[in-house]
Amino acid sequence: MTRPTRRTVLKGVGATLLVTAAAGCSSNGDDDGGAEETEDGYEIEPGTTIHFEGRTSGWVGIEPEAIEDEQNPTLILEEGEEYEVGWPEGDGVRHNIEIWDEDGDVVDDYETDLTDDPGDDQILTITATEEMAAYRCRPHGSMEGEIRVE
Repeated sequence: MTRPTRRTVLKGVGATLLVTAAAGCSSNGDDDGGAEETEDGYEIEPGTTIHFEGRTSGWVGIEPEAIEDEQNPTLILEEGEEYEVGWPEGDGVRHNIEIWDEDGDVVDDYETDLTDDPGDDQILTITATEEMAAYRCRPHGSMEGEIRVE
């Protein structure tokens, strides 16, 4: 059996890298789906849809990918930018979602009705303002996450 030469091995490696890069397989895994984890929470890109699973134990992130499986993640939003936030999945218990200020008051009527059927379109389209401090399910105090607007 003939051993490959160094040149043959390098050609093979080069060809493999070229094919991998062309196929898009050389990604560094940083496809965050519209969010980036920081020390203070998750910076959410404007226009991003933010979905949670509603559980009495807390809001569990579904999307964007960066918040997946995170419970009550802190959302960092850009002031004046629009986002969709809500819950398309739930645990069968009555929930709603509301956007609160620091005093626990609903901001700009950003709230949904209580339902145990997330098929009722429990999604809010919000414009981030500096008075926003939290997203919350009114009957379940464990379902509250912080909002920071920058």
